[in-house]
Amino acid sequence: MLQALAIIEEQTYSNIEVVVSDDCSSDDTPEEIGRLKSIYKYPIVYHRNSRNLGYDANYRQSVALATGEYCIVIGNDDSIFGKDSIHNLVEFIKENQYPEIGFANFVEAKNTGVTIHRARTTEVLGSGPDVAMNYYSCFSFVGGLIYKKSAFDQYNTSKHDGSIYAQVYLGCLMIASGCRLFSIKEPIVIKDLEVKEEERKSYKDVIARKWKDYKMEQGGLPSVINVLIDAFRDARVLTPAIIFKIFRRIYGVTYPHWILDYKSNGAFPAAMGLVHGLWPGKLDNFRLLSFFNRAKIRIIYFFVSVTALLTPVFVYQAIRTRLYDWMKK
Repeated sequence: MLQALAIIEEQTYSNIEVVVSDDCSSDDTPEEIGRLKSIYKYPIVYHRNSRNLGYDANYRQSVALATGEYCIVIGNDDSIFGKDSIHNLVEFIKENQYPEIGFANFVEAKNTGVTIHRARTTEVLGSGPDVAMNYYSCFSFVGGLIYKKSAFDQYNTSKHDGSIYAQVYLGCLMIASGCRLFSIKEPIVIKDLEVKEEERKSYKDVIARKWKDYKMEQGGLPSVINVLIDAFRDARVLTPAIIFKIFRRIYGVTYPHWILDYKSNGAFPAAMGLVHGLWPGKLDNFRLLSFFNRAKIRIIYFFVSVTALLTPVFVYQAIRTRLYDWMKK
């Protein structure tokens, strides 16, 4: 964390507040922050929870504690990339009539020369259900999510705490309700500063690579469907057509991506476990679809499963960027 704070001090923009929401850390964070506050370039708002709130609630609290007009979220091992990033972000926000929610690209500390793209342009993308549907996946990684504080406070809710997708729910709820979404192509966040490669934990450490470790997988996708349906319902725009679009997008885009990602990491048994675990009839919300739409999703499931399992990894890696651009249109 101290490294992350030192990097933030290099920003050229002067009006910055740093908020630290400490979810019962077991190290010397309170003492370190206490020593730093009096000499740090920017004011630090430090809050230590009396009990562990969990990922979602602590995430929301970190934004709720802020007093500024806008907030940009970073993880505990992340920082701000580029000395002029906040200055440039502020200028964009002013020039575009203060949009309410956004996301930016990021880099990894191990290779800062490669930008991880989720934003393809720097612009206001719009609002409404279609925009929320196209960009919900951009809220999976919290680093570089940007909120107008007054808009976030209006929609902030604990409804999906514990799902690990609270930020996806809140983002879709805000956009579907009329908040304007924007994207920043330039990387603003640098992630994984302090974690040594051999100590970093990832889903790649636990997925089945041998058949003896085979198990049914769901990859969190039923939870994504649940938070998306709730977001559109709570925005009062949920229709049978939107429910079908959610299932079609999950099964037509997200599901095959994870099959191919597992294969790319040498985990074909895990890919097969995902195929097994995501048979549409296993999902509670599947019943919300009409008879004919259930049939369509089953057809998509069969086609996508076979295609993704048979597609060579090198083909997927060669066209992945173009596929990402296409699905955002």
